[in-house]
Amino acid sequence: MSDPLGLSIGTTNLVAARVGSQPVTRRSTLPRAGQVLSGFVERVGDPVPLVGEDGTSYRADLLMVEALDAMVVEAGSDQSSQIAVAVPAHWNGATLRSLRDAMRTTPSLAPNGVPVRLVSDAVTALTALAANPGLPVRGVVALLDFGGGGTSITLADATASFEPIETTRVTELSGEQVDQALLAHVLDGVSNDVDPAGTASVGSLGALREECRLAKEQLSEVETADIPVELPGHRTTVRVTRDQLDALIEAPLAAVLDELEESLLRNRIAPADVSAVVAVGGGASIPLVTRRLAEGHQNSFVTTPHPALDAAVGAAIFAAYGADADAQTGMAPSPLITGAWPVKPNAAPDSSTFRALAWSQDDETVGDPTPYTGEDPYADPYADSGTTRVVAQYHPRHDDEPRSWLRLPQLLVGVAAVVALIAVGGVAIALTSATDETRPTPTTVPVTATSPPAPVSYTHLRAPETLSDL
Repeated sequence: MSDPLGLSIGTTNLVAARVGSQPVTRRSTLPRAGQVLSGFVERVGDPVPLVGEDGTSYRADLLMVEALDAMVVEAGSDQSSQIAVAVPAHWNGATLRSLRDAMRTTPSLAPNGVPVRLVSDAVTALTALAANPGLPVRGVVALLDFGGGGTSITLADATASFEPIETTRVTELSGEQVDQALLAHVLDGVSNDVDPAGTASVGSLGALREECRLAKEQLSEVETADIPVELPGHRTTVRVTRDQLDALIEAPLAAVLDELEESLLRNRIAPADVSAVVAVGGGASIPLVTRRLAEGHQNSFVTTPHPALDAAVGAAIFAAYGADADAQTGMAPSPLITGAWPVKPNAAPDSSTFRALAWSQDDETVGDPTPYTGEDPYADPYADSGTTRVVAQYHPRHDDEPRSWLRLPQLLVGVAAVVALIAVGGVAIALTSATDETRPTPTTVPVTATSPPAPVSYTHLRAPETLSDL
């Protein structure tokens, strides 16, 4: 049997994190008949097919499954692997059912006909950060996932194993929109020399937009970046600075922060009950994002050196700790690790081999069922709004002992030892379970980030020693 594997689905990128191996990141695209198909991630569950350049129709669900299967192969796993998939937190039940049904056509994603476990990427990301650098086990944790298609804000109850309270999707800030804004900025600088709207220029704009995306990622690490501009009859280089990028992001970022406050107010969560504010996703690598969050939440802001990988790493932890638990339902309700373990104060920074990302088939083996044209009894009443269904109501606990361990699946009680080792840029997360009665002392104080927050090495994670420590 291969080592456990965690997959994460993003609008821009797919990530695979396998025990003992470097994570693999690939664009959310598929080559097909001389063309590259994209845009299927946000179309999962849509009965209207995607149409390629040659007029061929493709079901987004099957394209998504094919892309995930390719990630399984590239990560070196097989049909015997334990797999968990982190899915976007804002996806509704109908979307999850569509993906689960499509998985049944692919043995690697549905061993013995049972689809692998699907977990909200908000829950998997919080699971990874609970393992390292550590999260509180009381209060409400606010997770901001800055992705390529938008920003998701999830409020989660730390006492209840990070059970989601509400997820809000904010479309004002996304990696794709930042790429487009940076492209417009560059074109403004060359508009006197070339007509970007001209027919001859249209074909070159796609390549220029990709250069803008790369420059955006570079500006997460350096102060300036040069963008080569090659348009018909015009070739030059435009230099952009981090300050210019910040100016493009400032307004949409403010909209995200306003929505965070509105979400807390809407759910009647007092600021004192917010024990941590967490940033994940590729956009969390942008210095302005971490700076604004650190300024507003000085004592509770948490992030990691590679925020684009957090969801996949958390999914791998789920896979390692009993992927067969809840497999019949497919959607995991809570993570298996909620305690926060201490991190050495002088932790060495991560290896630079993994530069943090800054966002940015139709061979059906089963026939389609006859469509039902009546009222959908499973329709999501919040499908047309930016907020998903409220799945829980937060009630602050006043007891002294957190009891989230009571929610562990009974299947894990008899487990003697589970080991997960996930390498991230030359460092590792090691999670073990043994019979030693000595347990680490959890901390309820989150990592305090500076501007930008100091990275914390994964090599300093102290493993839980008994199942009750998970």
